Amino acid sequence: MLRLRGVRRALAAALALGFAGSAAAHHSYAMFDGSRTVTVTGTIAKLEWTNPHVFIWLYVPNPSSPTGYDLYAFENGSPNVLTRRGWSKSTFTAGEKVSIAYWPLLDGRTGGHFAVATRVDGSVVR
Repeated sequence: MLRLRGVRRALAAALALGFAGSAAAHHSYAMFDGSRTVTVTGTIAKLEWTNPHVFIWLYVPNPSSPTGYDLYAFENGSPNVLTRRGWSKSTFTAGEKVSIAYWPLLDGRTGGHFAVATRVDGSVVR
């Protein structure tokens, strides 16, 4: 009986460590260059209000692109976290012009981790 308790404890500890490791990996910022912030200006394509992370999609003018723009994706917190910070599904609307400061992706793709947005009227969204 004592041996079975030890096995159960070891199994419980292993599971706890496994879940802790995957939770930490999920919330890693390793894909972003946190040592610098880049700013782009464009037009909101959409605000994707979904779990586990909200995404802001932005059309950024690029004359050398066949479409005339590049589509940037900015990852943010969860809807729950952002709601507590005053955000809602309508914080940004398609067609709105903004400048977004962000931590760029290390692999060079367009987008990164959202830091702050500045609207045309100068108001700031964090």
